[in-house]
Amino acid sequence: MKKNTLLRTAILIFIFLSSQISFGNNDKYTKLNAQINAFNDSHNYEKSIIYLEKIITNPKSSHYDLYNAYFQKYQTYKRLFNYTEALNNLDLALKAGLLSNKKEEVEIQIKIEKLFIHFDLLEFDKVTQILPTISEEQLKHINPQTKAFYLSILGTMELRKKNFRQGEIYLDEALVILLKSAPKHLPLIYKKKIGLYKHLKQYKKALESFEKGLYYAKKYKMDIYVIAMYNDISHFYNEIGDTKNAALAQQKILSLSTKYDATNRNGKLHLLEKKFLQKSKDLDNENQNYTRTVLTISIISLVIILLVLFFLLKSAKHKRTVAELKINNISNELENVTKELSESGQSKINLANYNLTERQNQIIALVKQGKTNKEIGVELFISENTVKYHLKIIYEALNITNRSKL
Repeated sequence: MKKNTLLRTAILIFIFLSSQISFGNNDKYTKLNAQINAFNDSHNYEKSIIYLEKIITNPKSSHYDLYNAYFQKYQTYKRLFNYTEALNNLDLALKAGLLSNKKEEVEIQIKIEKLFIHFDLLEFDKVTQILPTISEEQLKHINPQTKAFYLSILGTMELRKKNFRQGEIYLDEALVILLKSAPKHLPLIYKKKIGLYKHLKQYKKALESFEKGLYYAKKYKMDIYVIAMYNDISHFYNEIGDTKNAALAQQKILSLSTKYDATNRNGKLHLLEKKFLQKSKDLDNENQNYTRTVLTISIISLVIILLVLFFLLKSAKHKRTVAELKINNISNELENVTKELSESGQSKINLANYNLTERQNQIIALVKQGKTNKEIGVELFISENTVKYHLKIIYEALNITNRSKL
């Protein structure tokens, strides 16, 4: 019987964890949390997943954006009792969060959530191991609702040890916090009080806790809390021998459970996730095809460029060979000309007697052919100013004043 009671408690824990989570004081994430909670409270879980998937697939999303998106998916799936998807998204949240600049905040939030998971799975040995590793200082990184649930775990663990007074203190602290920050989750604490007062044989208080919890569950239209309250009061009536009221509570549970079809909703979300996965694969294939196309075009372009460069180099080499032949011919002609007298009867200038460079001899030969400075520059692949510079040196070296005397 005790195990069944704990199991019923675990069901409510799942729901509590889907309560509103506030990440610091950042309006952006508070609004995200509020939006997802609005979807989930109205059972529009598909809208939650679609909304969060847009953030996850947005290339502009930061690591902390991804952390919050995966965290909200974790909360959504946990609300539907889908442990597999919940834990998968919690791991993705941790991976993204550790890459953000809020590593300390992320680590304690994930640790708290792991604590909740072990508690929900009735793995109390692991709960006992984790609790001492959580300090009061670290709790500043969690929101009030989560702290209230943390206190409810402390209270439950004290009740397991039959420390009823201390357990009640923790539960009362949780009630105060939720009353101020999230009254829609008060049924979670009141259902625990039903069990507490049953053990203490304070049946009137147990029934009062049921009525209060049911009031808040109906007021905020939290169907799962309504089911949980009737589930706990049914076991309460059974244990005190009131079979008539126990049966009525069970009938109510059956009716409400049909309405709250978590299995069917999980199936829809599973199909939605498959759709997202296929879309992601299609996008990957498109990217791979695009990459292959770009790579192919790049290789073809590179081959064409290399071929063009090859032909240009080959052409330049041919031109250089032709130019060298011309220069040799000009040098030979220049040498022959300098051995004769000029047409004006002046003494021949023996260029061999002057320390002229090969370039200067080329310029003299072209001058004798009647070419202008510009034409000489084109012929020798140098600028016109460079030609003028060489002529100036030639005039000084040969002691002449103009080109007509060459």
